[in-house]
Amino acid sequence: MSVFCASKPYKIVAGDAAQGKLSHAYLLVCPDARNLRDFLKELAKLVSGGDARVCDLIEREMYADCLIFPAPGAKLTVADVRNIVDESYIKPVEGAKKIFVLDNVQDMNAAAQNKLLKVLEEPPENVCFLLGATNDFAVLPTVRSRTKRLDLFTFPEKAIEEHIRRTYPHRSDAAEIAAVSGGIVGRAEELAEGGSLDETAEELSVLAMNLSLASAITAAKKYADKEKTAQFLSMLRLVYRDILMVKLGREDLLLSGGRTEILRKAAARYTAAALVNAQEKIAETERNLKFNANVSASLETLFVSVLEGR
Repeated sequence: MSVFCASKPYKIVAGDAAQGKLSHAYLLVCPDARNLRDFLKELAKLVSGGDARVCDLIEREMYADCLIFPAPGAKLTVADVRNIVDESYIKPVEGAKKIFVLDNVQDMNAAAQNKLLKVLEEPPENVCFLLGATNDFAVLPTVRSRTKRLDLFTFPEKAIEEHIRRTYPHRSDAAEIAAVSGGIVGRAEELAEGGSLDETAEELSVLAMNLSLASAITAAKKYADKEKTAQFLSMLRLVYRDILMVKLGREDLLLSGGRTEILRKAAARYTAAALVNAQEKIAETERNLKFNANVSASLETLFVSVLEGR
């Protein structure tokens, strides 16, 4: 995936490989659950040496010296880790290293992580572990301390826009999708595979225009789907940004795709300071939700804060 190959984690591992200083274990922390496994496979290709045939086999999860756990949709178990430990002492079949890719480590229970810790503390020769987690809160500190950490929280907006243009050439709104994605490739891909952003923008513009205590409670319940909340907040922030642009007389800078007449009506109900405050409160809500705050309550608090600032 070319967008990942330009990332800092990829460049770090590439540099380690070029210098012959690969770590025995890396931990990639990335909130993009949709693409985490693919990102780990890109790192595995680097560790393997980059041979085209081997890279193709790794991509298809068919390379004998690269074992990927767990099966898609499953969780790593103690039994899986037992197999990993046993396999780690078996020499590579054809490559210089035996690679173990462990996806969604944040879902492993403490028993499984502790069992894995033993092999991370005293790794066999010519073995490399590539761990991936959407967050590190549930990863034991002892496991984190035995790995070289690679953080990848967001991509530049321009990189995501270019990725969407390449991958979804039928979408004419790649820039808008990138702006709403929050820097997460998987979120941008989901938006590109969905319906029109204009419809969502219009709906949220109407929400912003008519926001009240009653509608705040209703909206909090409506948008409290945890899997969709991040996209909703990104889009809402973009809508409030566009309302601010209208307020400042810069309609040439609109991005959300919302109808201009609705944005104008919304702008009439807010001060410029309130619109800036709304965007700040949305960003604060996004941060809180990363720490597993209650979604519905967080959205209610957000809407009430926006109303109070107005």
